[in-house]
Amino acid sequence: MRVPAIIRWPGKVPAGVVTNEMLAAVDWLPTLAGIVGASESVPKDRPIDGVDASAFMLGKSSTTGRDSYMFFGIDGELLSIKWKIYKAIFRYTETPALEKPYIAPQFPTFYDLTSDPHEDNNLFNSDMTCGWMLAPCFKLIGKYQRSLKEYPNIRVGEDFKGYEKAPPRSA
Repeated sequence: MRVPAIIRWPGKVPAGVVTNEMLAAVDWLPTLAGIVGASESVPKDRPIDGVDASAFMLGKSSTTGRDSYMFFGIDGELLSIKWKIYKAIFRYTETPALEKPYIAPQFPTFYDLTSDPHEDNNLFNSDMTCGWMLAPCFKLIGKYQRSLKEYPNIRVGEDFKGYEKAPPRSA
């Protein structure tokens, strides 16, 4: 989160662009495939969590197409969600993270990353009207949970053998 990146490709990627657009590590596969014209090579038989931001990289769009990102712990469970300029924390761990158990606050904590990049001031401590921020988070969580029913995560050490085709729904 909040890691700078530099992209350089003279004649293809516009020079001198500075942006706060969101891009995640999982976006590189579809983005690079899109940039070189190989989007059809990105697997279609499984969910790909990345978005194709090639139009943004090539200066053809002002946005990356990503407005949220879900963070998961080493146990595979949800930790937090970044949505637009906000971050909602559902679980966290103390430092050093690998040696401490996860802690779930009684109520999620929310931060405005534009004015509080160090996540020092939980918005709910000063403004209880921030409850509306739960709606986009729950929408993202619901979408993710529905995708798990159709495309379950692969267990550690298990070979991916594809997904069974679901029977067509009757009208």
